[in-house]
Amino acid sequence: MRIDHIGNQKLKAFICGIQHTSELRDELSAVGLSLRDASGLTQCQTLLLVLQYLGARGMNTLEGIACGFLRIATRVQELEADGHIIHSIKERAIDAGGLVHAGIARYIYKGMKPIDDRQGSLDLNEAYL
Repeated sequence: MRIDHIGNQKLKAFICGIQHTSELRDELSAVGLSLRDASGLTQCQTLLLVLQYLGARGMNTLEGIACGFLRIATRVQELEADGHIIHSIKERAIDAGGLVHAGIARYIYKGMKPIDDRQGSLDLNEAYL
């Protein structure tokens, strides 16, 4: 974490440099969560397992790219369409080149939607009036 100052305002930024992303890749590899290939299906399946494993830490866009996930927002949308609840939190992050990115998404897995909510509720009471 690094603190930047703009005027009198302190702004926190998550440092997402080479050391951090290498450690994250090594951690995921050690528990068998490395990407096997770059297909969209494999990325979706692996990203789900990664987000579940990381829990409240979640994964931001820069971390995802460093771990081989391309179009991570698209993968998250696909998982959400399958009924998974994934929160997106905006944060400031500093990449490996030292650039500050405002509004990078951090994705945190929250579970599955209840089965009722996946298809919408069906009220048949009116059909019998």
